[in-house]
Amino acid sequence: MSRKGSLLALRDREPAPKSEAPGKAAINPAAADSTTTTGSATAPSRQGKKAMTGYFSPEMSFAMHMTARKNGMSLQDAMGEAFNDWLRKMGESPVGK
Repeated sequence: MSRKGSLLALRDREPAPKSEAPGKAAINPAAADSTTTTGSATAPSRQGKKAMTGYFSPEMSFAMHMTARKNGMSLQDAMGEAFNDWLRKMGESPVGK
């Protein structure tokens, strides 16, 4: 069973025919700016790190953002501190940010 709009439905699809508009130069993806295709435009603060996400209530989000700001921290720093506290509580060693 295939859902409309599913990425799996695109897997076996034939590629669209290539056509060039008159008077327009063809765009060569290989010649495009390599920072947009290779991921080297990653911010230095994100290099070597992995994203972790979660979905929380609007109240939790607001409280975390406001408390982090009141304490001169970024939300990421506050979350890192909370995660390390939780690791300690569970008997594990904190691992930093």
